[in-house]
Formats: sequence, structure tokens, C-alpha cells
Amino acid sequence: MSTDEIILLNSERNKERSVKYDPITGEGCDSCERISFSALELGWYDYRVPFDCYEEKIFQDLRDCGFSIRTYLHKLGLRYTRYNLESVRREIIRARNKHDFEFTAASFFYIKDKDPNNIKPILFRLNRGQRRLLKLIYKYDKAGLPVRIIICKRRQVGFSTLIQLFMAWKQLFVLNSARSQVIAHVENTSRIVRGMYSLMISRLPAWLFNLPDNTKLRLSPFEKSNKTLVVREIGCRISIGSSEKPDNLAGDDVSMVHYSEVGLFKSTTNIKPEQLIQTVNSGVAYAPNTYIFYESTARGVGNFFHSEWLRSEAGDSAFVSFFSPWYDKDDDVLPIKDYKKFIASMTDYEHWQFEQGATLEGIAWYRAASKGQPDKWRWKSEQPTTATEAFQSTGHRLYPQDDVERLRKGCIKPSFEGEIYGKKNFGEEAVENIVFKPERSGALKVWFMPDEDPARQCNDRYVVVVDIGGTSDHSDRSVICVIDRFDMTHGGVPIVVAEWCGHIDHYLLAWKAVQVATAYDNALLVIEANTLETEQTEGDHFEFVLDEIAYHYDNLYCRVDAEKIAMGFEPKWGFHTNKSTKRMVCDHQKKALRENMYIETCSEAVNEHDYMEVKKNGAIGAVDGQHDDRHITRAIGVWVCYDYLNAPRKVEPQTAKGKSINKVYGESTI
Repeated sequence: MSTDEIILLNSERNKERSVKYDPITGEGCDSCERISFSALELGWYDYRVPFDCYEEKIFQDLRDCGFSIRTYLHKLGLRYTRYNLESVRREIIRARNKHDFEFTAASFFYIKDKDPNNIKPILFRLNRGQRRLLKLIYKYDKAGLPVRIIICKRRQVGFSTLIQLFMAWKQLFVLNSARSQVIAHVENTSRIVRGMYSLMISRLPAWLFNLPDNTKLRLSPFEKSNKTLVVREIGCRISIGSSEKPDNLAGDDVSMVHYSEVGLFKSTTNIKPEQLIQTVNSGVAYAPNTYIFYESTARGVGNFFHSEWLRSEAGDSAFVSFFSPWYDKDDDVLPIKDYKKFIASMTDYEHWQFEQGATLEGIAWYRAASKGQPDKWRWKSEQPTTATEAFQSTGHRLYPQDDVERLRKGCIKPSFEGEIYGKKNFGEEAVENIVFKPERSGALKVWFMPDEDPARQCNDRYVVVVDIGGTSDHSDRSVICVIDRFDMTHGGVPIVVAEWCGHIDHYLLAWKAVQVATAYDNALLVIEANTLETEQTEGDHFEFVLDEIAYHYDNLYCRVDAEKIAMGFEPKWGFHTNKSTKRMVCDHQKKALRENMYIETCSEAVNEHDYMEVKKNGAIGAVDGQHDDRHITRAIGVWVCYDYLNAPRKVEPQTAKGKSINKVYGESTI
């Protein structure tokens, strides 16, 4: 993009940002469909009100009277007086309040000013980032759909304020007796959010609810509970809680839940964030007029918030993702005297920020504000340009974030989910009559089935790598990963085509791996041997299992070369992972990601690459609370594809004369 093109585009962005926004008249409000409304007695202002306002009787009656309040009063048999005019005006406002959150907020909702020099409450006018979020909320709400949104934000944008006041608006003017909950990482934060509600309630005029003017609305304890308060005049309730004190957070009869700073939710001795949130969410019906918000700044990778964000981005969640970059905030700008000189000084990173949507004035602010930050990665995660940049675990990532995100582009949905079975679960007959059987709870995912096309045969085509986990649900999982090397025959790269992941008895796992390897053209079977050789914690004592497998399966990875075995050395089956070999395969995997040396189809495996870090003691492992089972199968497998096996080459189709062929059957053939 040329300098002149950058200046022109920047001018257009600034023009868009400077569009007048007046939530009272509705000018500049694009969160929902609006229609013009005016009345002679109200000064003939061209109000832009939500289209839904015309469902209200007062709007229909005024329309029938040519939008004349005088005519409307005459039709009712009332005189045109100041009192009657005010009564109609109030009726119009009450009707508009049911459909126009921005108007209600700017007219009646008082909040604390973030300016420390101003101690007086101010009316709530949405900033640009808040208006973008409201537009997303309305998209689902006005379509009659449940609202489920996960929000990754920069700091101090005001989304907690928007969410809390939106829920309050729904309770007060739309749903009345609805119940809401605010749950933060610590209870004090929940109280602060609830305090916002208290301030707003205390300043609402009673006539908005057709109550006597001297009525004072307030929050009071519900059934003597100081954690659940009620607006008795309306009937709506609001409860607070925290992930630290999860007691009494059951979500029965709740229609709105606001989880604040989810990225800071910690596991307690009694409950994990996933359990807490599932408990509360289970009480919220998946129905119209229900709302659940996960809202947080990103706090590294591998936690509940990050996992839920990835699920939402992949389309595997009921939640839709919403990201707010640092340039959402209109105030974070600095003037530029010479645009051409400034553009000439911009770094590649700043050009990338402009491409994402920032203005030059915003980039000038970012440059100045970031100079005093000692931890650049932390600054970028707190003031992110993209969601990817927001989710940065530490400054000690094993794999560069850009490389991991590039790896993610190969992920696709599996074509098959289920299990693989043989005639028996173990022993010689385990590889007979192999079948892929669809099952909902199956641990096997297949992206590409075994290729039986004779024209695509090649030597050492498939590699199967096994990482052995524990047998209990709370332990690491066992993983069987299948990698296809066919594309390497014509300059391409290997690709992950299948994966089994779950908990199973180690002996049965070993034979499960043999079944998978047999199905995939008698693939090279690489079993990570440490667990089999050293683990004695879960009652498994079978140090001879690999010898038994080798007796029945002749393509097993051996770390003693053939010449030494011929000289009488005992074969040592399986890949032995220690500090040295783990560093070796992980260094190779870094190269593989950097140079696009393989295609990953499994999004969970990419996530595990994201979780990997170098610990303070120099060890390589996943961030606390996460697994690296899938990751290590890929690291070993890709190393085997390139550094252990020779390059694959196509071979002419051969007959099966004198050779045992294990035919693989699909579900449809049985």
C-alpha cells in the first residue's frame, strides 16, 4: 500500500469514527433497525427509534393521528394541557424504553465517571466498542435466539458496564421478574459490578414504572441474603458470587449470567472453573430472552477462558466470539503533524496494525504508550491488536505464536468418529477382520481412511506413534496418531490422518495401536516406551508387552539398529523419551512449524502446541493444568517422517502371493 493510499484510508477511518452519535435522537445508532418518528408538539425532531417501537400501542395511536399529540388527546376526549402533554411524553418514553437500550442508558442510567477529577455520576453513553458488542447482542436477541457471547477484550473498555446495565435494562423494562447473576474471579469484583446496579437503581425516576413520584427504588436483601438482592417494586433479583466461593451458585430459575474476568478464574479445592460454570449454566434454559456472557481480558493459554474461546472460534460451542482490540477506544489517539514522515517511520509491526484496522493516530498513541513497558509480550496481551496476540501465555513459549496459528489453518472436521475393532481385543486374532465402527463415544477420529488405491502405493507410507498415558480419568490420556507420508513422494509434506485419544488399559492400548497400524498398510509403529518400562503406579506390570507385540507385528520401531541385533544385542522396542530425545524432537518440531513441514488436521493438537513452554528449570512441558499428549506424538512422528525413515517412493502394485494380507472392513461391509 502506497503512502497516499494509507493516508486516504486513514482519512476514511477517522471520518467513520467521527460520525455523530446521539442515543437520545437515535442519530448514529446502528445497533438495530430503526425508523423515523416525530411529533409536532415535541419540536418535530426526527427521532430514530427501533422498529419494534411501533409494536407499542402509543406509537400506533399517534401514527393514526398523524403524529399529532393534540389530535391524539382530542380523540381521547382530553384537553391539550401541559400536564396531559407531559403524560403522553412519558408514555412515549416508557414505550421506547422497552426496545431502545441506548436511549434508556443515555437518559436514565447513571454510572461513575472514570475521570478521577469528577466525583459526580454521569449518564451512560456507549463508546464505539460497546456499540459493536450491543449490535452483536441484538443480532441474536431480536431474532428470538438465546444470547451466548464470549468476549475477549483489552483493558478498560467498559464491557462489564455494558453487560451489567443491559441485563438490568432487560430486567427492569422488558422481562421484569427475571433473575440475574454476576460471577467474578473474586467476590469483591462481583460486589463492584453489583454496585453499578445499585447506583443506577437509586437514580431512576419512579414514573418510568407507573409508580408514584415519591417512590424510591432500591435494592434490598432477598430472604435475608446479602448475596441476592431484589428490586421489590419490579420483582427482579440479582445475585453475586465468585469462583473462589462457589457455594450457593446453582443457576435454577436464572435467565441471565455475567461471568466477569473469566480468565482469572482459579481452580479451588472443591471445584474447577468448568464445573462451576456448568453448574450455573445448567440452570439457564436454552431459549429466547436468556443471556450468558463470558467476559475477560486474555490471561494466557490453556485456561478455561482460552479453551472456550478456541471452541467458539472453531464453531464447536454455543457461544459466539467477540474480540475488542486496543484501537476500539476512541480516546487512545495522538495527533500527527506530518503523515508522510510518520508513515516512513512505521515498523512492519505498525504497518500490520494498520492493516488490522487501527488509525495512524491510534498507532502513534500505541507507540508512545508502549515505550515504558518492560514486558513487551505482556503489553501486547493487555493491549492486543488481534485475539491471537491477546492469548500469549508467557515470554517463554516453545513455539512462536505465528507458527502455531499457521499450523491451525490445516485443521478440519474429522470424516469419521468411532472405534476400531478386530476379531479379538488382543493377541494374534486382534488384527483379523478389522473394522471401523461409528460410535458417539468412540475415541477414534479419522480425517482420511486408509488409502487402498493401488496407484498410490509407496514404501513406508504411514507412521503410527503412541504416547501412553494413565488409565484413570484424572490422568494423562493415551494417544495413537497416524501420519500419512504419501505427498512426500512428489515434494509435499506428511499429514495427520487419524487419532485415537482416551483412557484404556495399557496392554489393550498396545494392541489397539497394532490394529490401527495394521489398518494403515502395516505402518511403522512407534510406541513411546517410557511408560511401559518405568510406570508402576496404576497396577500395570507387563514389561514384556513390546516383545509380545513384536512377535506378532513385524514393523515395530526399534532403537537398536539391525546390525547390532545381528551381532546378538537385545532389541529395544519403542521410542525412549528422555531430556535429550525430547529436546531433539521438539527442536525438530519447531523447525517443522517454521518451515511448514507437516499438516495438522486436529485442532486440539494445535492447542497443545500453543500450551508448550520452557520452564524455569529448562524443562519442556505444557502450561500448568494442560496436556501435551497429542503434541509429543506429533513431535516424534514428524521427526520419524524426516530423520528416521528414508524419503518415501512409489512402488508398483504387487500381488499378495505368499504374503498375509489383513483386509480392513468398513461398517457398511459387515
